[in-house]
Amino acid sequence: MDKEKQEEHFSSPSWVTYLTPFTLIVPDDEEPLKVELDEINSNTYNHGKLCKIVSSLPIDSFDFELIICYDGALAIPKYSTFSEKEKAVDFFNNLFCKILLGGIYCEAVDRRDIVNGKLHKQSFIWPVDFGNSASTHLHSKLRMKVASNMDSIILSNPNYITVSEFHKTIDAGNNILSKINNLTPKFLVRGVTEITYRNWDLVLSNLWITVEQLIDFVWNKFYLIGTQYHPKHPISGRINSLKNDSRTWSTSVKQEIMYQNGILDEGIISKLYPARQARNKLVHEGKGVSQQIALDLYTAVQLLLKKASGLEHISFPDVEESSWESLSDKSDFSLEDFHAWKEVKMKNTPNKV
Repeated sequence: MDKEKQEEHFSSPSWVTYLTPFTLIVPDDEEPLKVELDEINSNTYNHGKLCKIVSSLPIDSFDFELIICYDGALAIPKYSTFSEKEKAVDFFNNLFCKILLGGIYCEAVDRRDIVNGKLHKQSFIWPVDFGNSASTHLHSKLRMKVASNMDSIILSNPNYITVSEFHKTIDAGNNILSKINNLTPKFLVRGVTEITYRNWDLVLSNLWITVEQLIDFVWNKFYLIGTQYHPKHPISGRINSLKNDSRTWSTSVKQEIMYQNGILDEGIISKLYPARQARNKLVHEGKGVSQQIALDLYTAVQLLLKKASGLEHISFPDVEESSWESLSDKSDFSLEDFHAWKEVKMKNTPNKV
C-alpha cells in the first residue's frame, strides 16, 4: 500500500448512524432515487449514490461538522469530544430529538446502532461496518450490494426528505430545546420510540424522566418568579427551600401547587396523576403499564413542552397507530385451536417452567 492510499485508509475515522425508519436525504435540485425492479433483481442499482455526502451541519463548540449522506447516514469524527462511542450515542440522540420535535418521526439509537466509518475522497462516507442492529445491517448491505431482494426492494419507493427540509426540521427542534435548558433529549426520543413498539413500561420509564425535568423547569420559570404566588414581604429562606428542597417539594407536590394556581391546567394534571401512580407501581411492585396511561403521558409531555417553551405550535409527529394492528396484544383463539399442541410431549422433561 503506497503512502497516499495508506493515509486515506487510516484517516478520518468516524462514528456513523442512520435515520430510522429508512429515509433518504435528497438534494433539493434532484429527484429522489427510485430503483427499478430489474435493477433490484440484477443487483445493478447505483450503490455509490447512497454513500454520497449531500450536506453538513456545524456542531456546537466543535471544529468539525456533522456529515450527512444520501441514504440518511450521519457521521461525526472520532475525535476529542467524540472519541468515546457513548458520547456519540448521546450526540445522535440529541440530534434525533431535535428532528422529532421538528415534526419528523425518527427513532432513538443505542450502541448497537453506531458503526465505524471512514471519509472517502471528501465525497463519501465509505466503508462502514455492519454494526449490531437491523438498521445498520440493512444500510451496510445496501451500500455493499449484498442485500437480498427482500431488503433492497425498499429502494424502489423509499421515504425521503429534502436537504432543506432536514435543516429546517433541525432548526425547529433547536429552537424548542434552546428554551428548556434542563431537558435531557435522549429520554424523550427513546420514550416516543418505544410507543411505536408498544413497550409501555419503557414509554413510561423514559417519558417520566422528561416529565420531572419539565415540571422542574415550569416550577422555576413560572411559579418561583411569579410575584403573585408569594408573600409581599419576602420570608428568609423560603424561595431557596422551594427551589432546592426536593424531598419536601417533590414532583407530585409541585404539580398540585401549580394546578391549584392555574399554571398547569386540568388537561395536563389529569394525565399526569394516573401516570405517576403507574410509575410508582412499576418501580415498587413491578406492575406493567397500560397502553392508555402511556399514551396519555405522551400527550401530557406534548402539553408540558408547549408550556415550558412558550411555543403554542409544535409539530409533533404522528406515532403510527396503523402498525399497532399487526401487533395485537390479545387473541380470540379457542382451546380447539391448540389440540395439536397438547399432543407434543417430549421425553426427559422433569422440570416445569
